Amino acid sequence: MATLTPMLQQYHELKRRYPGTLLFFRLGDFYELFYDDAITGARELEITLTARHKERGAPIPMCGVPHHAAASYIARLVRKGYRVAICEQLEDASKAKKLIRRDVVRVITPGTAIDPQLLDAREPVYLAAVCGAGERFGAAFLDLSTGEFRATETSGPEAWTQIRAEIEQFAPRELLFPASLAPLIRETYGLGADVLPLDATNTVARISPVPELELSLMPLDDWLWQADICAETLRAQFGAHDLAGYGLDAHPEAVRAAGACLRYARETQRDAVAHVSEIEYFETHDYLVLDAVTTRNLELFESTSKAGREATLLGVIDETVTSMGARALRAWLQRPLVARGEIETRLDAVAALHASQIVRDRLRAALREVADLERLTARLNMATAGPRDLLALRRSLEQVPAIRRALEGVEASLIRVLVEAADDLQEIRQLIARAISDDPPANLADGGAIRDGFNEELDRLRAISRDAKQTIAEMEARERARTGIASLRIRYNGVFGYCIEVSKANAARVPRDYERRQTLSNVERFTTPELKEWEAQARDAETRMLELELSIFAEVRAQVAAETRRLQTTARALASLDALAALAETAARRRYVRPILHDSDELEIIQGRHPVIEANSAAPFIPNDLYMNNSTDRLLIITGPNMAGKSTLMRQTALIAILAQIGSFVPAERARLPIFDRIWTRVGASDDLAHGRSTFMVEMTETAAILRGATPRSLVLLDEIGRGTATFDGLSLAWAVAEYLHDSPEHAAKTLFATHYHELTELAERLPGAQNYHVTVAESDGRIIFLYKLARGRASKSYGIEVARLAGLPMSVIERAREVLQRLERYELDVFAEDESPREENEDALRRAARRLRRRAIAAQATLFDAVNQSLLDELRAVDVESLSPEEARALIRDLQRRMV
Repeated sequence: MATLTPMLQQYHELKRRYPGTLLFFRLGDFYELFYDDAITGARELEITLTARHKERGAPIPMCGVPHHAAASYIARLVRKGYRVAICEQLEDASKAKKLIRRDVVRVITPGTAIDPQLLDAREPVYLAAVCGAGERFGAAFLDLSTGEFRATETSGPEAWTQIRAEIEQFAPRELLFPASLAPLIRETYGLGADVLPLDATNTVARISPVPELELSLMPLDDWLWQADICAETLRAQFGAHDLAGYGLDAHPEAVRAAGACLRYARETQRDAVAHVSEIEYFETHDYLVLDAVTTRNLELFESTSKAGREATLLGVIDETVTSMGARALRAWLQRPLVARGEIETRLDAVAALHASQIVRDRLRAALREVADLERLTARLNMATAGPRDLLALRRSLEQVPAIRRALEGVEASLIRVLVEAADDLQEIRQLIARAISDDPPANLADGGAIRDGFNEELDRLRAISRDAKQTIAEMEARERARTGIASLRIRYNGVFGYCIEVSKANAARVPRDYERRQTLSNVERFTTPELKEWEAQARDAETRMLELELSIFAEVRAQVAAETRRLQTTARALASLDALAALAETAARRRYVRPILHDSDELEIIQGRHPVIEANSAAPFIPNDLYMNNSTDRLLIITGPNMAGKSTLMRQTALIAILAQIGSFVPAERARLPIFDRIWTRVGASDDLAHGRSTFMVEMTETAAILRGATPRSLVLLDEIGRGTATFDGLSLAWAVAEYLHDSPEHAAKTLFATHYHELTELAERLPGAQNYHVTVAESDGRIIFLYKLARGRASKSYGIEVARLAGLPMSVIERAREVLQRLERYELDVFAEDESPREENEDALRRAARRLRRRAIAAQATLFDAVNQSLLDELRAVDVESLSPEEARALIRDLQRRMV
């Protein structure tokens, strides 16, 4: 350290205080990175790597980005999982006597980003924290960009599984946890032992990523999770004597998680984050549970085909006109309701807006003028809001009276509550109108943000600045008259300031009180006592004017921020109105109907449609009926060919249930639905090779979770269970899984079970709650036509060869496959005909299915062998043996042996 320059010593001290970050060190108009930070930054940002002190033989790597463009570079690093510490100059370089004072003003991490460049306006950014052990765990979720703060706690044998599901449902960008919990985190997310815990001495720390969840993992020292420290952090933040009023008094793990989460946010922001003004405790069973697998399989937010946002359920129903409303609707879809009363209240509101297009249009027109008040309020409290933000706030609040007028005649109780909660904050609007100009600059330092007439001293200083040109012109005219030099000019120079310029030819006529400043080739530059005095006043006025304007703006911003709670209440009310109006608009545009919710176990959908396929297909969607209950129709075994619509039918059932439980109308002619507690899916084939799991292992892992967690109030979608292994194994597993979901009292969920194992249709003959269904097709001239209709009974064929033909396989392959299929079917029906003796009525269905499968397997071997060698056999039959010579016979046998398989 002693050999380093004072500036680099300052850098190392800050780096020591903020380990595990990329330190953006402010030097004039640039942010510079040094040492390993520079190497990493240059690589990740694709910028030039240079060096400092090359002449000393030990060059210091460095790279930099302009301060005015730094936000985009920082955003790229944060999205890649890096933590970035922002070090600013805290004093004017011109006034610093020695080393400029610098300090870190913020640490930006994936879960604590608040800058617009780092955010998607329509998505939340959650920072999560989890802690606990054994059979009790707690979790907290904080969206620092809006101030939303929630916490929960679970206990029992499935506590960690439930907490993990909550993490997946909130989809945080960053997860905090005690270092002692690292082994469980590693096991949960399939990480190597070298990933966690993070070494705090690392020069550069990239938070351990979980790419499939877009989640970064951040371990913290265990002492930071002490219950008393965390509880005190929360009490101090909310100004509360205890936490009972927030429902946290009996939930110590939730308190620990919330306290650690809040402290981390405060430390990264170097601020008290005053807009985090309350916390909501919730139970894991307060919402319909949709884990990451189900969310992905149902394509709620992202399309697995990469078709874009329009190919997702959110993309179809999101008709919101504000970013706040878009986030609210997304949150509803992430966490659908399970309380029937709350759902009906939302449905009443949607119905009221659906009933009147005029009301809906007026409401949406007013909402279009509303800015993102939630995130704007957060920036106000963190002193990052600019003058244009205040102007946007004022214009947004001015829409509240119009919104109230638009909803005057709407009687739905939720609408009335939201209208009453929307506050136009008249005094704040008036303050901003008086203080902020109508066209303020984007950068406060450019001046002109404060309106004329708001502050007398500022007006006086501005008058001095505005009158500068007139003053210079008058002074220039007086000097010309006094000296008789007609070409005399008063000009401004960046180095010397204001100067009187006189040509060399007129230099002898310059008065004695002129002081020479600079000699050039053609002119001489002078100043006078009067000019120096005026220049000092003008310069002081400019400096004082900017300082005063910054001070006034900070004061106005603080006054507005003091109304944070009212602003947040208004913002959330407007966001909910926007989300409700969007659901009503979707229902009107797409012919959705209000679902009937009830407390019994029946599910009845008449002419149901898949909302995403219907919205994205040019062809008319073919609807289907579906009926289920928990007694006679709780396990529906669905057979039929690929592409016939089995998966579509299952997914549309789940999507209709989800839409109903967020309070939306649904795509159907009629729908009577129970309230589900969780929707489970096992659909499609995918591996996890990075974590050493094959496709079949992933399938079995997901199936195991379903069998452990499903309840009679759950909806389960199973598609092609057991197809990833040998036929006997697969059929046996599929059979056992179906029986378990039917028979287990605590796990007997409503189950849609699509399969190509026709043997499973035997279950309907022995299980009282199982029913056979198939998706119909029609045959014409040897080809199939998909009808996409669900009917009772089992499918007679799989039509796999016809599907392969549609996929474009060469016709020679198709014809050969048909030939082999005929032989397989002949062997099944003819070769083993002696096994088809009449059976006793009470013979076990599983035994019959196993016998049929065994016949098929044996027949398949014989038939395939025969098919391959059939041409050789035909040749052999055609040979006239008696006419062959011994040499010809030997040659024929050698040829047949060579060609035989």
